[in-house]
Amino acid sequence: MKIHRLIVISLCLAAPLFAKPPADLQQKLDAFVKGGPGGAAAAWVDADGTAFFSSGTFAANDPRPITPDTVFEVGSLSKVFTALLLAESEQLGKVSRHDSAAKYLLPANDPAQGLLANIILLSLTTHTSGLPRLPANIGPNPDGVPQPYAAYDRAMMVEALRFYGPSAVVGKKEMYSNFGGALLGESLAAAWGTSYADALATHVLTPLGLKATTVGLTHSPAPKDLAPGHVDGKVVPDWTWEAFAPAGGVRSSARDMARLVAAGLAKSDGPLHAAFAATLQPQHALDDMNGQIGLGWMFTDDAANPVVWHNGATAGSHSFVAFSPKTGSGIVILANMQRPSEALGFALLGAKPPGPKGEMIKNAADYVGLYSLTPTAGFTMFELDGTLRGKLGNQPSFGLHAVAPDRFSVMGVSAEISFERGADGKVNVLILHQNGVDQRAPRNQLPNEVELPAATLHEYTGAFALTPNFIVTITDEAGHLFAQATGQGKLPIYASAKDEFFYKLVVAKLSFQRNAAGQVSGLTLHQGGRDLPAPKSAASLGQQ
Repeated sequence: MKIHRLIVISLCLAAPLFAKPPADLQQKLDAFVKGGPGGAAAAWVDADGTAFFSSGTFAANDPRPITPDTVFEVGSLSKVFTALLLAESEQLGKVSRHDSAAKYLLPANDPAQGLLANIILLSLTTHTSGLPRLPANIGPNPDGVPQPYAAYDRAMMVEALRFYGPSAVVGKKEMYSNFGGALLGESLAAAWGTSYADALATHVLTPLGLKATTVGLTHSPAPKDLAPGHVDGKVVPDWTWEAFAPAGGVRSSARDMARLVAAGLAKSDGPLHAAFAATLQPQHALDDMNGQIGLGWMFTDDAANPVVWHNGATAGSHSFVAFSPKTGSGIVILANMQRPSEALGFALLGAKPPGPKGEMIKNAADYVGLYSLTPTAGFTMFELDGTLRGKLGNQPSFGLHAVAPDRFSVMGVSAEISFERGADGKVNVLILHQNGVDQRAPRNQLPNEVELPAATLHEYTGAFALTPNFIVTITDEAGHLFAQATGQGKLPIYASAKDEFFYKLVVAKLSFQRNAAGQVSGLTLHQGGRDLPAPKSAASLGQQ
């Protein structure tokens, strides 16, 4: 693979200087991309310049190589750009971070102005607005549709602000909110009297010289060099945006993102220096991640090598940008596959990645298990290195802080969880306390686990199609089976009998069927009161 270097000329030495990336960066990028299809572009930035690396191609049927100028969807890295727009707008006297979003999005005489005064711009960029990750009026299961944000406009966003804003608990806890990030960008656009894309281009992209960076607006043509996203090896549609663009709609290249990192590392003479410096001031603790957040950027608490970072993802792409002010070096990794690159990025910087902040709980095992909130949704409580963590459905996991016996506050969310015990002293009910409502979730009784021979376990491996575009893949890893559905994480499954398996981390079971020859020929997913059959692919069946 080619390494592309940008030479920085030193006027004092009258000789070229070259960036000094880790010697194995290309090797590690190739290993990261291996198995594609798709690829990744990376950039290493330090005081001596920038070095570019690339690996892979656009797609299985598109042999164009990934280059430093290939454009990728960067997802939530868009929030860094929106934070820079806030900081620069403040530098220019157009807004104050302490202004409310309602000041710009609602008429001045609107009665809701007072009710929404606490939802200030600063709270939106630090994720302390108390607003949810996504508003309900975006529609059911937005993470499971091809274009979740394409039709969501400013009017719908204002409607959601009116609904959630009056009861939001502002400033007390960090709670990651795409809704808040989008609301910030739309507020800034309204302050400038233009669209978000135009405000960003005028006040951030042009001053930084980011010529390949654009916003993926609905009904706008995609750049010809936009790498298509991949999920499970298949191309997925590009995401397009309206009002949610400030939270995830930016598209960029490794070359442009390297310029962004260089501006962040510049001491005093870089473009937008004052605005960038403002974004790099810590504002609030990240209770669930051992670090802090500034305006958009997040900071690790690694005293030896603190790192400024942010990541992002869309349905088929992943992005990571980080830099170390202490060492003066930074890394960009953009990929058109849904494959996390954070561990690789932090390792290349020689830095410790942020980990979930947890509290050691002596009896954490008492609470581990599944709790059904509704027939189709539930909590998973699990132990991690002596701490207790939870997940609601497919949402990100959260930490817990003990406030009383069997009662915990939820890190990053304005909510508490308590547990009830039965006559035998064992935990049998979880109660979610949120927004003045108590929701009970009984504990599920898991089947007894049985051990099957290794040869039998291997018979279940393969791909099973619930629909042409939704595949459950069963893999055997060192004698243990895992199931992974399209676009979802890999989860372990456990045998309760021959051909019968159950999950411990979600409320679901799998039954396998066999043909007349005794081969595993299909499975049935039992979940949410439904039985969903999935025949085994011909290729997988032929391998038995």
